[in-house]
This record gives sequence, structure tokens and C-alpha cells, in this order.
Amino acid sequence: MPHRARRVRLSRSLWVGIAILTSLAAQLGAQKRSTTRHRAVASPDTTALQAQCAAGTSTSCMSMAWLLMIGKPLAADTTRATAYLEKACQAGNARACGQTAWMLRQGHGVKPDTSRAFALYGTGCNAGDAKSCTSLGYMYETGAGVTRDAAQAATFYDRACKAGDVRGCATLGTLSDSGSTVGTDAARSTALLTKACMSKIAAACTNLGTKFEVGRGVPGNPRRAASYYTRACQSNELTACVNLGSLTAEGRGVARDPVRAARFFAQACDGDLAAGCVNLAVANRRGIG
Repeated sequence: MPHRARRVRLSRSLWVGIAILTSLAAQLGAQKRSTTRHRAVASPDTTALQAQCAAGTSTSCMSMAWLLMIGKPLAADTTRATAYLEKACQAGNARACGQTAWMLRQGHGVKPDTSRAFALYGTGCNAGDAKSCTSLGYMYETGAGVTRDAAQAATFYDRACKAGDVRGCATLGTLSDSGSTVGTDAARSTALLTKACMSKIAAACTNLGTKFEVGRGVPGNPRRAASYYTRACQSNELTACVNLGSLTAEGRGVARDPVRAARFFAQACDGDLAAGCVNLAVANRRGIG
């Protein structure tokens, strides 16, 4: 049996955090490019930005938040950064609503507040931010800040997917595959996971590989399983590396190669995945690796 594929939602806090920094960097980058073109000032005019933010310019609020996060030229202050993110949200920036919610959920510079986070994710989602819809689905799925409701979770994952957040597609695909919360729909699950995998969501590739390895909702196909595991493992999705190592050790879907299999197990073990270490130890006892 393959090692169970990791749920996509487990790593969501990381990619949302990265999304915050990426989005804020884009806001500031646009401002810097404009500044460079006009040669007006050598660095961001924080006094002007604060005034513009107070007047309701959401991009200026976002720029202030970014400057406070990176600590240049202002002193780093995540509490103030979060306040500026919320001002950007109030000024109509949907993405800022989701970013503020994430800060509140994680307690970065502010006291954790899941109820406020839930409300802000709702604001962001309703204003068109797909990532907020995904996060809202997660809160409904896990009962964080709201009564657990699998049907609502699926609804928001679906909204996120349709609005362009492939992580929403991946999570909905996993739920549809398990049947534990929203009913089993093998064809839809495969389509959603494939969409997410092709969009470089590595954990979705892992889940696809598992489906084809065990024949869950699709005809069993070890070769396709190995292909999906390979794609995921190349992105350092450690569960996929373990599964690919198992197929390689047994010669299922790929040429049997115990030495290569041990390398996959070692990659997973180096990433602190216990299953990789266990399988590597077994290989070592056999004189491999």
C-alpha cells in the first residue's frame, strides 16, 4: 500500500503567507517603477503614502504595509502592517482582506482572532478574491472560527476553483475523492486534481498518483502513478518521493532499481518524513543506499 498522500490544505498557511509578501511586493514594486520613471524621490515617501492611505487609496495602504513588514525604510512593525492591510481592505482591496485575515489567524503582530479572520475572508471572497474563498472553505471544513460545515466548505472551494485558485480545485478534488464529506465523484475528483497538478500544485499530483496506483475511481495504472509521483517529487513533495521509491523498488510502472529507490527514500528522510527514513533504513539493511 502506498503511503497516504498529504492533504493539500496542510500546507496552506505557507502559501498564503508567501502570497501576502508577493502581493505586497508587487504593489510596492509598481510604485517604485513609477518613482524611478519620474525621478522624483530616491525612496518611498512614507508621509505621502500615509496621507494617501488615510484618504482611501488602497494601494498606498498596501505599500505602507509592505514597508512595515520588510523594515525599510521604516522600522519593522507587523502590528502596524496589519492595521494598514485592514485599511486597504476597508478601501476596497479584496486581496488585502484575505491577507489581514491570515495575519489574524496566525497571530502575526496581532492577537489571534479566528472570528474576525472568518469575517474578513468572507469579505474578501465576496469581493472576488479567490484565495479568500479557499481559506473560507478551509475554516468551514475544520470548524475554525465557525461551526464545521462540510457542504459549505465544498461550496467555497468550488467558488475558489471557478475564480482561478487552483488550490481550491485541489482541495475540492481530494474531498470529492474521499467521499467523507461531500460524496464521492471519481470523475470530478480526477478532473480537479489534474487541473491542480498541471498548475504545479505538487500535492495534487501526489493524490492523483495514489488514485492511479490503487485504482480508486480510475483504472489502476502504475505507469501513470509513477509519472504523477515523479512530477510531485521533483517539487520536493516528500510523500510522492516515498511512493515513487516504493514503485521503483518493486518495479511497478517503472524499471526496478533499488538504488534509485533508496535515493527517493533518502530525499524524503532528509525532509523529515518518517516513512522515508523507515524505508531507507530497510534498504540500508539490505545493503542498498
